[in-house]
Amino acid sequence: MHAAAPHRTLLRHSGRPLAVLLLTSLVLTGLSGCISTSLIEHWKDPAFNGPPLHKVLVVGIQRDGGRRRLWETSMVEALMRQHIAATPSYQYFPDQAPTAEQLAATSSREGFDGVLATHFVGASQENYWAPGYAGLGFGWRWRYYGYWGSVYGPGYVESNYRADFQTDVFTIASGGRLIWSGVTRSVDLSSEGATTDQISRVLVPQLLQERVLAPG
Repeated sequence: MHAAAPHRTLLRHSGRPLAVLLLTSLVLTGLSGCISTSLIEHWKDPAFNGPPLHKVLVVGIQRDGGRRRLWETSMVEALMRQHIAATPSYQYFPDQAPTAEQLAATSSREGFDGVLATHFVGASQENYWAPGYAGLGFGWRWRYYGYWGSVYGPGYVESNYRADFQTDVFTIASGGRLIWSGVTRSVDLSSEGATTDQISRVLVPQLLQERVLAPG
């Protein structure tokens, strides 16, 4: 108890209770260091009744070769954890993603029954106001302080960065057709590797659940 007293005195002079400082720190840490990825829309061909795909070629359509390899590797690892045979396209096309003709020919020759291709759709930024500190009162005073603080308080603007990626799944048999498409949204991108890992962890369970993919 005595050891904590100096901290309470310091916080009293600064006008910030300890609980508020801790909460603010945790929130800001989460905003800057976490990535949130969700599947915001998806479609499945109602005429597709299987069988599910067991061996897929993974394609990341990105101009940057390093990012392309990172994406394909992450998705392949996620698929293989579910015992689905998967191969990154850079093993066959190291310089750039294959054209549609190259993809069809390679998939047929190598015995793939499906292709999973992802491309970047777009990015956006969302700004919102964060108050610099919270009021000391309770009830209506706490709520009123939110209004007052947005005008007079030492607040600041926080930003959320969002990136959308579209993933399509194609069959190879009978000339091939699109059987599934989905768009993921990742918020607060801290690193390319973490983003691609989260996208794969969102997509793969969904594809398994809808019987688009299945273990071999």
